[in-house]
Amino acid sequence: MKTLDNQGLPPFLLNSIPKSGTHLLKQLLLGIPDMKHDPNKGMFGHMHYQTEAKLNAVDSLSINEFVNGHLYYTSEWETFFNKRNMKQIFVYRDPRDVVVSYAYFIPTLKIHPLYDTFTQENFTHRDRIEFLIQGGQPTEKKWGYQPDVAEWFKSFSAWMSKPDVFSVRFEDLTSSDKSRIQAVHRIVKFLWGENSVPSTRPIIAGKMIQNINPQTSPTFRKGKIGGWRNEFDDELKDLFKLKAGQLLVDLNYEKDENW
Repeated sequence: MKTLDNQGLPPFLLNSIPKSGTHLLKQLLLGIPDMKHDPNKGMFGHMHYQTEAKLNAVDSLSINEFVNGHLYYTSEWETFFNKRNMKQIFVYRDPRDVVVSYAYFIPTLKIHPLYDTFTQENFTHRDRIEFLIQGGQPTEKKWGYQPDVAEWFKSFSAWMSKPDVFSVRFEDLTSSDKSRIQAVHRIVKFLWGENSVPSTRPIIAGKMIQNINPQTSPTFRKGKIGGWRNEFDDELKDLFKLKAGQLLVDLNYEKDENW
């Protein structure tokens, strides 16, 4: 990794699974004094979807600046960030709550590949949840097959086992003041490593937490932990267990499939 000079933190990546608290993490990180972020530099999807300008923007990042994205794990992306010695903060969330939140979100975003599928006549909110759990072919044939929830989720979460990637659960940032403070302290320790922080770790962590504004962080406000319980009927629960029951165990959201 780059050695840390007195000017601040080397550029880094905020990566997240969609609907997992990206905005909340942005607010926390922008609570770090002099931290910068340009949302126009965000990157999404596979590397071959990126314009040359998007990729070049990463090389032009300054000290105390981060770029964000929803990036699947690929060896190309890993090599790209490794060559630039960039650390990554990776945010994830209970896949059941991700599915519900995504089902609400996609019909509001016309550029999303599933927009036409999700806004077709008589396609209900429950149908959207079922589609995201099970996978399927979008109505627009130009878009590739949507994988089931486990395959889709793991295409992102494969980052969690990689060096210089710090994984943080959305739930740890929202469930209690204690868990939030502990999680933010771990983020500070990850970013600065053994280098000294501008003041002290507790002060930096405090500034980060003070920068949270629930009024402008929709996920923080609406993203109730376990909200899926109000949306899943027994059939959806059984389908999720079939497709991704083991994923929940692997991520420590459940001890077994008896939920």
